[in-house]
Amino acid sequence: MQHDSRFWWERADRHYDAEGRFCFGGIEVSELVAQLGTPSYVYSAARVTQNLTRLRQAIADAGLDIRVLYAMKSNRFAPLLQHLRALGVGLDVCSPGEVAHALSLGFAERDLSFTAGCLSRDDHRALAAHPDLWVNVDSRTALRRWAELCPGRALGLRLNPHLGLGYADNDRVVYSAAKPTKFGIHPDEIQAAVDEAHALGLRVEALHCHAGCGYLDPQLDRLDRILGFIADQLDRLPGIRAVNLGGGLGIPLTAADRPLDLHRWTELVHRHFGHRPVELLIEPGDYLVKDAGVLLAEVTQVEDKAGVCFVGVNAGFNVHPEPAFYGLPLEAVPAVWREGPSRSVSIVGNINEALDVWAEGVTLSPVREDDTLCFLNAGGYGSAMSSQHCLRGGFKELMIEERPAEHLSPGVSMDELNRSAWERLYSSSDEAVWGADALPFLTDFDEAFRRALRAPSRLLDAGTGEGRNLSFLAQVGANEIHAMDASSAALGKIAADRYGNLHKHLGSLGQTPFEDAFFDGVILLDTFETLPDIDAVLDEMHRVLKPGGVLLCNVPGMDDGVSGLNMRALSDHAYLYRDRYYFRFFEPSEARALMERHGFEVLIERHVTWEEPPHPGFRDEFHEHTSHVFLIGKPSPSPDSAA
Repeated sequence: MQHDSRFWWERADRHYDAEGRFCFGGIEVSELVAQLGTPSYVYSAARVTQNLTRLRQAIADAGLDIRVLYAMKSNRFAPLLQHLRALGVGLDVCSPGEVAHALSLGFAERDLSFTAGCLSRDDHRALAAHPDLWVNVDSRTALRRWAELCPGRALGLRLNPHLGLGYADNDRVVYSAAKPTKFGIHPDEIQAAVDEAHALGLRVEALHCHAGCGYLDPQLDRLDRILGFIADQLDRLPGIRAVNLGGGLGIPLTAADRPLDLHRWTELVHRHFGHRPVELLIEPGDYLVKDAGVLLAEVTQVEDKAGVCFVGVNAGFNVHPEPAFYGLPLEAVPAVWREGPSRSVSIVGNINEALDVWAEGVTLSPVREDDTLCFLNAGGYGSAMSSQHCLRGGFKELMIEERPAEHLSPGVSMDELNRSAWERLYSSSDEAVWGADALPFLTDFDEAFRRALRAPSRLLDAGTGEGRNLSFLAQVGANEIHAMDASSAALGKIAADRYGNLHKHLGSLGQTPFEDAFFDGVILLDTFETLPDIDAVLDEMHRVLKPGGVLLCNVPGMDDGVSGLNMRALSDHAYLYRDRYYFRFFEPSEARALMERHGFEVLIERHVTWEEPPHPGFRDEFHEHTSHVFLIGKPSPSPDSAA
């Protein structure tokens, strides 16, 4: 199928394949239904990792240090929590039961932060049994009860700023507003609560504020005011060592929504707290897991009633309450795309209540009875909020995990396996796998390469593939352009006469035929992550660069749109894609240290994202790439060292 604006939600891990079959997490939905039946929730571990890495990278880019806790109430599926634990994420918990669940999965008390109100005395006694559990107090009543149970205990104070924010300004997901709510200490009571805590012998050492759920860019101005309110309280209250900013970061739920601008979000946090000596924490739930899940349901009827087409499914609001309770949309996608006119329908469930409506007046492509309907963005506040109403609460859950790679054939090295796979790919068709367009960020580095040229000037495309980026080198204006790759089939697709000064070379990037200090500039694009021995390649690139020469490379991390998808894990962040292509994803700090260890100086680095069309024989869907782009240089000898 062609890329279609109707499929605004399409990504590498959720898309229609060329035959119109919906795939999620690298698996065709029909296979998932055959395994699980319906209704079923399916989650993608790779997408959770991408979401967390994207958030952490934005925080690091802003020069912030923020501890990430996952809001367990969003989804408590054990394999999901264990995956997050392996990624170094703590938990925001809100009941003694959630505390017990977290501890049973291997989380330590110090990994948990508790925030909830209206607690019973039994709740308080259960929580007090965990001395290393951090607790944020939601009321003055709770202060008195904690003083009775744990005199002298350090606590956090949850604030209610009388300002709220949430998805599309939906007041059903707002936690604090002009209308009083049950949450936290209201502004005119904060000082009295702190004084009471001190009088009771408690130590208030942290502030907590969660104002709403699912906010996007239109709500950031209100977030600015909320952060300002918290900062004002910091100025008034001595002894505060930590600030928990709550959660609420949202994701697009409709075609009209745009992804949350994390750069703007981190700018706001930095402006209010970057200069303050306090520990910062956040508690995202939906941002990490909502778009990493899909709910699969059977179409039970397609029938017109009084001029309305009702599409019935075998799951109701007891399986996923958000559309009915909060008016939050779930995008409905047929598991099989059929050509034909779409129509306006109402999607309804099998619960005997008027409230049981998934969506009204939505446009849906043709579906039939016994089809599967896939509800996207179902990873948060679905299964965790389910009930047994009408005794219809049964469903299954599955986590698509990163699977370990099978053992390689005896005597076959990773380099040989990888090289053979690329050669087969390029040989499989005369068509260019990558297309003819150079990577979109290259034009930003044109001037840096021009400045590096020294006669006789030479440039190298290392790992050129089919030469999609040679047009960039051609416009720089060097005397010679060289292109090197380990695949003869790929090199054979490059028309040498298109570039009058082009020299093609077949061989390994870890052992090239070039003299020392031969090139003024090198590009190593979409290649860094595919090299099993990146150390040997960096050593060789350093050798063949002239002093003062530059090397441009892009290095994808785990937030790349394809990381972990259809990949079997070899080791930490190293994978086999489709069991034959080697990929290794790097954190930017790890890549930076690696380059510096091999004698390079980092000149420019930036985080970039772009969309790629399908690649014949390699990926059959439009997909998004995210990479850290580095321009690095080989330092010139200093005058002192030359002497």
